[in-house]
Amino acid sequence: MSISRRIAFAVSVSWLSRVSIICSGLVLTPTLFRFMGKEELGLWYLLGNSQSFLWLLSLGITPTLTRHIALAKGKSGFDPEVELTDETQQHIGDLVVTGRLILQWLAVAVFLIAWVLGYGLISKIELHEVSQEQVLWAWTLMCAGYAIAVWLSYFDCLLAGMGYVGWDGLIAVLTYFLIIFSNMIAVMLGGGLLALATISVVAGLMQRLIFITIIRWRFPNLLLFQGNWNIQYAKALFKPSLYWWLTDLGAFLILRTDTYFIALFKGSQYIPSYQATYNLISNISQAAIAFAGSSAVFISQAWQAGNLADIHRMTLRNARIGLSIVAAGVAFLIVAGGDFIKLWLGKGNFVGLDVLLIFCIIVTLETQHVILITSSRATEDEKYAPWSLTSGVLNLIFTWILIKPLGLLGVAMATMFAQILTNNWYGVYRPMVRLHLNFGIYLRQVVGLWATVLVCCLGLSWLGKKSLFLLGITSEWTVIVTTAVICGVVLLTSLWMSILEDYHRKSIQGKLKAWLKLPEF
Repeated sequence: MSISRRIAFAVSVSWLSRVSIICSGLVLTPTLFRFMGKEELGLWYLLGNSQSFLWLLSLGITPTLTRHIALAKGKSGFDPEVELTDETQQHIGDLVVTGRLILQWLAVAVFLIAWVLGYGLISKIELHEVSQEQVLWAWTLMCAGYAIAVWLSYFDCLLAGMGYVGWDGLIAVLTYFLIIFSNMIAVMLGGGLLALATISVVAGLMQRLIFITIIRWRFPNLLLFQGNWNIQYAKALFKPSLYWWLTDLGAFLILRTDTYFIALFKGSQYIPSYQATYNLISNISQAAIAFAGSSAVFISQAWQAGNLADIHRMTLRNARIGLSIVAAGVAFLIVAGGDFIKLWLGKGNFVGLDVLLIFCIIVTLETQHVILITSSRATEDEKYAPWSLTSGVLNLIFTWILIKPLGLLGVAMATMFAQILTNNWYGVYRPMVRLHLNFGIYLRQVVGLWATVLVCCLGLSWLGKKSLFLLGITSEWTVIVTTAVICGVVLLTSLWMSILEDYHRKSIQGKLKAWLKLPEF
């Protein structure tokens, strides 16, 4: 399978996963709002956000190990089906064994550190409807489940590092609907935090077992690598892993601490509406960065092989696609987001247009620098920790200052200001230098396309909404569907005209004609 096909497979899986999450969220979230008290639901969102904290405790070992395996494979060539030399096979085998032993010890540390810190936070939250013992048991289960996932994550590193991207996401999709169905049944039967945490842990274990089984069945050659503990490789993993961890620590302080401030200063009952709105917008960003994440291992291999032209091609393509998706999504939310959230969650659960607009700005700028940083970090360029940490500290300071006078709007504005002052500009500048990208080309091909899609989506959606009102059609669902169709058509048109190559268009047209059995002209 070619690199393009592998990336397309991984992106398709990522989008399928994201669509599954969005669609299931449209059903699960209202169920949680109706069958759980706001305090208990707020605590569940709080624990769910703490998954990012648990990921943080893995210290950046897994992404660094994945990258080092990809770089090792790149020594044999950039072709995904290249025959590995004996030296490369030994190198990869040693990396896998070394990484496995590190992750085993790290799993124990993850459980202990996470549980102690979680206990400290939970004991400080004032609770009225849920007992602290119940929350602690739920947190204990989640810590244990994640520790096991860390222990076995070297399989993910090996599969992705060798270029077989997307399989972990496919397995997650297959089990995700079972998780959602189980959560809904548990909540409707009166289950609370403990039941949801138990389902989460059991589902996680199932995913790991299925993943290992698929490797044994589909990629048995990956289990033939023989290696030994290598102290030099362990040392080589340490420094970039530390920088990765520091960068992720900053990202955690930026994007995952809002709920803690809201819980401590406003009350956990204010978390659901704020978090549900942000999750809705975050789904757009996750879909937008899918190409960048799926391309990272191939950029690592191309960098090792000295193939700079392909790195430029993949990076610019990822940025064009990602920012086009964000532009269309943001336009939809600006025009119809308020109506959608009110119908989705019910009246009284919309955080307000001002907070929504701030979220749109955050997600747009975040998506841009994440796509570029992902390409740069794939080349072992870990220069982002100081800026990420600075942004995180600024976010904490700004949130502390703004949450009392401005409430939820202040929390969102704190994140926006912290990002603009740090990551949003440095995360564009540094990759340009590292990857030798031409800024003028980037402005024309990426920023220009983003602005065009955004303006067209906003303008046509506004005209469509006004036309409906002039015709006397005031149904909120009609506005939502019309806006979604307009934004979707503009996005697809931009991707067709600006992203696809001529041979891609001809291939798609040929397949459509064959499928529709259209005559040739």
